Amino acid sequence: MSTAFVSVPLFQGMDESGLQGLGEVFERYEAEEGEVLFSSGERAEFVYLLVEGSVALKEDGKTHIELQPVSVIGELGAMTGLSRRVTAVTMETSVLLRATGSDLMGYFTQNSQVAVAFYQNLLSMTADKVRRDERRINDMRHNIIATQKELKRLRDLILESPDTVVSEPAHGMLEEIISQNRRANYSVEPPSALPATIRLPDGRTFPVLSMSRQALVVPREAAWLGDTDWRGVLILAGIELPTSGAVESGQFEGTSRIELDLLIDEYSDILEDYLTQAQLLDIVL
Repeated sequence: MSTAFVSVPLFQGMDESGLQGLGEVFERYEAEEGEVLFSSGERAEFVYLLVEGSVALKEDGKTHIELQPVSVIGELGAMTGLSRRVTAVTMETSVLLRATGSDLMGYFTQNSQVAVAFYQNLLSMTADKVRRDERRINDMRHNIIATQKELKRLRDLILESPDTVVSEPAHGMLEEIISQNRRANYSVEPPSALPATIRLPDGRTFPVLSMSRQALVVPREAAWLGDTDWRGVLILAGIELPTSGAVESGQFEGTSRIELDLLIDEYSDILEDYLTQAQLLDIVL
């Protein structure tokens, strides 16, 4: 089984005994055509190694990537506990090797040399992904900035032009789009250096899973069941902001989304300052 790992970058730098031991952690798994290996939003469990067949990675029902042997699938999610970002489906009868992240961690604990090589390779692969993401994000940022400038020019042009039946609704739509594209409207996950929690009227506290200027995503038990109205205190790095909003279903199982009511200017400024700091901490330096 260890021969399947030889050509895979994730397992480079390991000697034969290390590969042999690693191969014993993985189990053989045969999947039928059309079998879902994992779905978007699920908490990652297995690292897969595709040795026969093919696997499609899908997002919103559309295939973006078709993987052929020998390919590693889901290594970063399984080793970090991240949720799956895509759905993996076999395109034909396929043979895979799979191991849970916890089983691999157990093996690495007993085999430090193999662990060092594995994590060096994983870090290198992750760095490559980050670089690619940064290029895409920079392109998107430039496009958004250019679009925002043109929207403002169009808004000003409407204001300077004679009124027509479409002037007022067009101006309103442009104002809404310009406001929506502001930095603070994008969702961020609170970093450990800037903790964010909510405190309910009964004194219980819960972590904020993600947030924007308009909404909070929290554990489901932090939202009042059976009642769409919500009240609490948002605590941002020690600063307390009384807040309220409407409870909606979360995107992922076990979460709820709270659409925030309008904050007073002072609280809104504090929230926007926090979001800006949190986003800056996400920049890779």
